[in-house]
Amino acid sequence: MNADNVRDVAMDAYWRTDPADVSINAICQMAGIAKPSLYRAFGSEDGLTRAVLDSYAERVLSVVFAILQNGEGLRDTLDVLIDFASADPRMETGCLFYKMRAGKHRLGPETRKRVEEIDAMAQAAYAAFLQGARDAGNWPGGLSVEAGTTYLGEQIALAITQRASGEDPARIREMLTLALSVFSRQ
Repeated sequence: MNADNVRDVAMDAYWRTDPADVSINAICQMAGIAKPSLYRAFGSEDGLTRAVLDSYAERVLSVVFAILQNGEGLRDTLDVLIDFASADPRMETGCLFYKMRAGKHRLGPETRKRVEEIDAMAQAAYAAFLQGARDAGNWPGGLSVEAGTTYLGEQIALAITQRASGEDPARIREMLTLALSVFSRQ
């Protein structure tokens, strides 16, 4: 058994639907392995789900963190985030992290803890980005960094969720551009 292959099969299945809707039996069948092999490799269903989330974070969420840390300035960074949420092919079926975050009460303790850690990292990255924009004089002081952090993260999540629902990417881009225009008003 190839553990990386099983993890990738599970990631694809979870990402296309929802982790709670995919059974271990289904993953074993899709990967062509026996259930005991899966448990030997990952310890439990929670271990597999945690491994999937870690891999997803490395492959996809790291892109968002890199965008936020690129130092391109407020408007340019927001434009890249808008492109990512509305046009990146990986987001066509939504964001696996957002799916896990929304359904974390259905996840095992290891995965739930990791979801919370990644969420905290994302909040910190959004906050650092917005604080940097404020420090550079590119963002007005009327909105707190804390409120802006939550708002920015949730607007990106909404746009990606709309992608998964089959909304027109051009319409998503238009609405997200409007929503994030609050950050560039002086």
